[in-house]
Amino acid sequence: MATISDYEKLEDDEIVTLVDKAVRQSIGYYDSDLSRERSRVTQYYNGTLPLPAHDGNSRYVSQDVFNAVQSMSAALLETFSSGNKICRFAPQNADDTENAAICTSYTDYVIFRQNNFYETLRSVILDGLLARVGAAKVFWQESTATDLEEFKDLTQDELDMLLAQDENIELEDSETDDFGMLSGTIAVTRDTSQVVIESVPPEELLVENQCVSLETAQFVAHRTRKTLSELREMGVSEKQIEDIGDAHDDVEMETDPELLARHDDVGSHRGIHNLGLQDQVRSIMVYEAYIMLDVEGDGVAKLHRVLKAGNSLLEIEEASRMPFVTFVPLPIPHSFYGSNFADKIIPTQNARTVLTRSILDHAVITNNPRYMVVKGSMSSPRELIDNRVGGIVNVSRPDGIMPLPQASLNPFIFQTLDMLDSNSEDNTGVSRLSTGMNKDAISKQNSAAMVEQLATMSQQRQKIIARNLASQFIKPLFHLVYQLCLENEKQEKIVELSGSYVSIQPSAWEDKRDVMVELRLGYGEQEKEAQKLLGLHTMFSQDPTIQPMYSTENTYYMVKNILEQQGILNVEDYLTPPDQLPEPQPDPAQEMQMEMAQKQLELQERQQALAEQKAEMDAQMDQMKMEMEQMKAQASHALASDNMDLKEAQLEHKRRIDEGELAILKRTEDVRGIVSPTG
Repeated sequence: MATISDYEKLEDDEIVTLVDKAVRQSIGYYDSDLSRERSRVTQYYNGTLPLPAHDGNSRYVSQDVFNAVQSMSAALLETFSSGNKICRFAPQNADDTENAAICTSYTDYVIFRQNNFYETLRSVILDGLLARVGAAKVFWQESTATDLEEFKDLTQDELDMLLAQDENIELEDSETDDFGMLSGTIAVTRDTSQVVIESVPPEELLVENQCVSLETAQFVAHRTRKTLSELREMGVSEKQIEDIGDAHDDVEMETDPELLARHDDVGSHRGIHNLGLQDQVRSIMVYEAYIMLDVEGDGVAKLHRVLKAGNSLLEIEEASRMPFVTFVPLPIPHSFYGSNFADKIIPTQNARTVLTRSILDHAVITNNPRYMVVKGSMSSPRELIDNRVGGIVNVSRPDGIMPLPQASLNPFIFQTLDMLDSNSEDNTGVSRLSTGMNKDAISKQNSAAMVEQLATMSQQRQKIIARNLASQFIKPLFHLVYQLCLENEKQEKIVELSGSYVSIQPSAWEDKRDVMVELRLGYGEQEKEAQKLLGLHTMFSQDPTIQPMYSTENTYYMVKNILEQQGILNVEDYLTPPDQLPEPQPDPAQEMQMEMAQKQLELQERQQALAEQKAEMDAQMDQMKMEMEQMKAQASHALASDNMDLKEAQLEHKRRIDEGELAILKRTEDVRGIVSPTG
């Protein structure tokens, strides 16, 4: 058993040898039945197979493979590229909702706007259905773009300030006028680096023999042609180009049966395209290999990216991951390659083609029957062979020409064709109902619910393949793009989120995020989802107990989701986000109504105040009346008392007067008695 001391650092030629060995093993596995199967399936897909059994027979070819593949591809493309936001990042906590939405929006922007993802996805799906596996390469591409801009009438100081404010601005040319002012052109260099997503043809992807998955593979390589000019543009030195040698991998690639079958329908023979061309444009097979190597000899193998051509090692560096994502429609457990979807329809296409050809051949023979001709009964057999309308056939005897008996067409042929339709639907999961080609579903007076149920049942196989695409390809792709942006995007970006533009910094994002995939493929599933949400919206809006919990923000996101389910993606053109709403302006009618209500309230308050004042005055009047009555009573009592006193005084006065008068009278009488004693 070897120890660490036995390991040595690998030299460049040793690395090339190890990569070549892995390449040969992978190509040996690829060039076995897999490549021949792909070639055969492609020919059936193009409608070139099966060939007629005999020359002169009908050359009709049933398009079962093409129809099944195209129907499945259309269903998957409609699901994942119709503009719906299928993938989103789940918030890590309650405070991460906005950040998750921003990351989702920017990743969507990179995938669907910076890249032609529709074409990439279409190629990956077709490759998966025809070649067992579809693959895409996702990587960060460094690039710059230079724009020329003119300036005019600047001083030298102003020009120096312009050039100093940004290191990416350079002076191209300038001229000075009679007044010492400068005019000219500057070159502005912009960083246009971005994530690139491109499909990989199946024959260009080499995988370790008998590997289970890309994550566990010890070797994966992407082989492409590069011209010597392209290698020089990549920075490859002349010494490395000289060390490439006379490699013949490009010849093997040119004669690959799968590649030839793919281009057979254009009617051109590809051949070796290097012959007769300049050496500068001679193509070389370049391998971008991802392989586990112990380069340093420390006993630990690490993933390395190795770029080689022929015998020359062009680049080598450690890699954190492989830049490939794959799609296997019909996976087989513990195997990288699954079953071939299209291959399962080939028997149906063969049988249907043979039966249909027999019907066509029978119709031709029936319309143009063969004849028995008695020898010597015709002077010119050409008259019978050149059969034309109104033509004359000269015979020497009336029974000299008789049509050969033709057997009738077997009536079970049409039953067999119907059986083949059912068999094809069972094998692929693609039914005529799900593709809109089964008119009997409606003509049989089935209810809408029944048609919907039948369509949904027929799409179960499609849903399974769609979920394989979501879990194997879409979800890893989404996460890989996110990781590349996080690691390489250093510039500040502006993204649109809910109708508003937000400034973000991808390098500040969190390293780990969970990707969620929302998949809806069935018959009218999106419309049903929209109707369900609409019902909830109606209930929330009308239920008094729920209304306090159903805020403006909740209403906006509910209606937005409903519109998106119905295919309306530019929701912000119809609905303004709550945070962008202007301050509410009062309604004139409402203002007038409120003013009238205010005046009415003021009138009521005034009337109430007047009523209160009246009641208070009435109370005061009553009080005053009572006091007046009391005073009057007191006055009457006092008056009565005074009258009695007066009367008493009068009586007393009278009594006194009377007593005085009596006294005077008595005194007078006394005087009289004195004066006249006799009286």
